[in-house]
Amino acid sequence: MSLLVSRMVLFLLFQSLIALVLGSWSRSEGYWLLTATLTNLVSISFLVFLLRRENESFIKLFRFRGDNLKKDILIFAGLTLLCGPVVFGPNWLLSNWLWDNPEIPVAMMFRPIEKWLAILLAIIFPVTIAFAELATYFGYIMPRLRSGFKSGLPALMLPVLFLSLQHITMPFIPDLTFVLYRAVVFLPFALLIGIAIYRRPSLFPYFAILHGIMDFGTAMMFLIG
Repeated sequence: MSLLVSRMVLFLLFQSLIALVLGSWSRSEGYWLLTATLTNLVSISFLVFLLRRENESFIKLFRFRGDNLKKDILIFAGLTLLCGPVVFGPNWLLSNWLWDNPEIPVAMMFRPIEKWLAILLAIIFPVTIAFAELATYFGYIMPRLRSGFKSGLPALMLPVLFLSLQHITMPFIPDLTFVLYRAVVFLPFALLIGIAIYRRPSLFPYFAILHGIMDFGTAMMFLIG
């Protein structure tokens, strides 16, 4: 169960270390892409260690199942059509509800950082998050909760909730409105992915790749901003 909160804690830990180096918590908030990348590397290490201890392979999580390939691709293609509205819809609605301006949370998160670091993170961040985030919540935690609970609901909802809540500390900005926004803005998307993988585990590698592609776009905002 400690793995459920591990990423949230690691985000906060690495941001605190960056704040110490920079001598400013406010400045550290702009380096959240770095804190996320460092967290991803630790998360991957955790998963490799835990799976080896169970005589399992980390890479095996990302293997495509040939026997269901055509059906998986069709189902995934259909679900992909829902991803746009499920990701961008809540963001627009929450931004307008909380601030009356969708540009405010963007400005709070995407602050100028060193160009060389932005380029480096644009490469490393999406790759590491593809192997770390969904693998933690849906590749490792969900199957083990599923075998541990009589009801399937906790096995589904706990990973979904903590996947959403982890964003509170990515970055942690001590503003209650921003904390509320980050806590729930990705909840619908997390629920969509969680239900899909819970019902059809063979879809996991497809969503992992999609997640990496989407976060490449996120990283690029530091270069074009």
